[in-house]
Amino acid sequence: MKYQQDIRNNQYRKNILTNSNFQNALAGQNIIRKILIIIFSIVVAAFLSIVTLLAGGVLEAITYVLKVSYFDLIEITAIALYTTALVIFVVRGFEIVSTTCVVALIVIGIIIYVCFEVNNRIPGIGFWLFCLGLSIAFAWVSTTITALFIAISSIYCGVIGEFIAVMGYGLIAEALMIGTLNIVYEKGSNSFITIISAIPVIISSAFIAKKAIRGSPKFRWIKEVAVFWTSIGGTCFYGADLTDASFDGADLRHTDFRKANLTRTSFKGVTGLELARLQGTILEDPKVRKLLTTNNGRGEDFTEANLQGANLQGADLREAILVKAQVLDADFSGALLTDACIQDWNLNKNTRFQNVDCKRVYLKCSLHGNFLEPKPDSGEFQPGEFEKWITDVRDTIDLIFQNGLNWRAFAFSLTQTAINNEGLGLSVRSIENKGDGVVVAKVGVSLETNKTAIHEEITNHYNQAVDAIEAKYELVLQAKDGEIQRLQSFYDSQQKFIQGLITGIAETKREVIIKGEGNRVYMMNQAGDIMESSNQNISAGGNVDMSSGNKITVGGDVTNSNLTLADANSQVSNSIQQLRDISTDTSDELVKILTTLQKSINDEPALSENQKKEALEAVETIAEEGKKPSGERVNKLCSMALNALKGIASAVTDASKLAEVFKTYLPTLTSILGI
Repeated sequence: MKYQQDIRNNQYRKNILTNSNFQNALAGQNIIRKILIIIFSIVVAAFLSIVTLLAGGVLEAITYVLKVSYFDLIEITAIALYTTALVIFVVRGFEIVSTTCVVALIVIGIIIYVCFEVNNRIPGIGFWLFCLGLSIAFAWVSTTITALFIAISSIYCGVIGEFIAVMGYGLIAEALMIGTLNIVYEKGSNSFITIISAIPVIISSAFIAKKAIRGSPKFRWIKEVAVFWTSIGGTCFYGADLTDASFDGADLRHTDFRKANLTRTSFKGVTGLELARLQGTILEDPKVRKLLTTNNGRGEDFTEANLQGANLQGADLREAILVKAQVLDADFSGALLTDACIQDWNLNKNTRFQNVDCKRVYLKCSLHGNFLEPKPDSGEFQPGEFEKWITDVRDTIDLIFQNGLNWRAFAFSLTQTAINNEGLGLSVRSIENKGDGVVVAKVGVSLETNKTAIHEEITNHYNQAVDAIEAKYELVLQAKDGEIQRLQSFYDSQQKFIQGLITGIAETKREVIIKGEGNRVYMMNQAGDIMESSNQNISAGGNVDMSSGNKITVGGDVTNSNLTLADANSQVSNSIQQLRDISTDTSDELVKILTTLQKSINDEPALSENQKKEALEAVETIAEEGKKPSGERVNKLCSMALNALKGIASAVTDASKLAEVFKTYLPTLTSILGI
């Protein structure tokens, strides 16, 4: 084939190559470099035949030391077991069981030889076991090394390279072994077993190299090392940005694509990718690689496949299984998706579906592989309808409630999630009663949202709210003061939804509480309006009866008490006195700090009476918790109290006495309270 571009040995490391055209390009290594590396591989492998020589030499030692003939049963048995071990190695690779057996042969042989044979100077079964185990170990190592270099030659030149490598290695290795043995022995005939033992090593190496190249999991590392060596100096796109680039029809063997950005990069008709370095890209997966190069995935199983950024323009994915597939930023423009199963696939706003040909998709796949829940429910998608439908789906979270829907808890969970995630864009699309107590709520979110995380957060808030309602507690929304207006906007944008929830909220005859910074408390009434409550204070020291007779918990308790400033000071003084009466390592220091804070709060002219009462109640909380052993303190209450003091201290100037006192003692307070 004639290639239009020759980019062999070119280096594009970390280059910005967006929209580049590498169609019909020839990449990788030039012919001269290939020949040099092949020759080098054969020569190195041949010289490493010293390991094969050791394997055969140890096997030969059985004949020499035990003084038996070559065709004695003892020697024949050793050769048979040696060959069998190599066959097992080819079939099973390095396994713990087989490796343990070889090590056991060596160890047991040594033990028997040392304990029973060495003193008698008559080698026997111990020496035989030791030699057999050692020869097998050397043979396995030699086979692995040889297989690696045969794989390198095969990757470069295919079957011809493999044949040349096997023959070249075999001839050179045998010549080296014969020459070496002729030097050691006066007669070459003594090397018969050593030479014969090299033959199964060479044959085993060829088989292993072939299995490695074909992708055998047991020998994958051999292929990876071989691909590494054959890619050195070849075309390099390491870390390059190849967004929207095209390699259609190119030969990309011996090319380095590691950590490259392959967003919407086209590989249609590409060859040689299986011999390229692909770590850190979606091309590592053979199934994905085949799909991108052939554009044909009809009926294939891509469950949990990483197709992020894949260029699937015009791809045939009819009847494909795309369960939990990652298709973020993927391009399905013009693809065929009819009868594909898209259960729980993960897509985003950048996933493209322009001009997709799709009459029907399925949302579920059974354990037996049957597709369930077709969309549309009846009939077929008309041209353009699938794109509109999938756009609505990809920014929707499905919430399934098995025991009916608690409207008030649902409103709370959505609101708290909206508070925690600015810009989330929550909106209720629909609520369906499926029967048997099952309710499905579809909630819209912004396209860039992590839907899994938001689904989990809404569910957690909902379950907590249900528990609180059943325990007859008020629901408390945690928000910063600056977010209260945003919360109001959220409810304004959900007026239709709020109206649907009025009945559910009104039935409780309670308001939803929103706790802001500095212990400021807001109320969300039945219509969804939010207002600051001037007569609500935080009393974290215990439950206080409200005028309605109800008790409300916010870490501590929200109360409708009308304490005067004098009452608040009296309670703080009593708590501090009780703390003073308790002798602990930190009580004296804590009493000193709290007394100073109480005085500074009362003397601060910038604080209103309500702010002073709030600050004093926070001091009382710290005093109450300070009376407890450190292991029994409620850290949440201590944190809330300190946060309340921080909020109030921020309302005065840095030059004020209160700000100075709080700044001075905050680290010590934090340390004493263990938070």
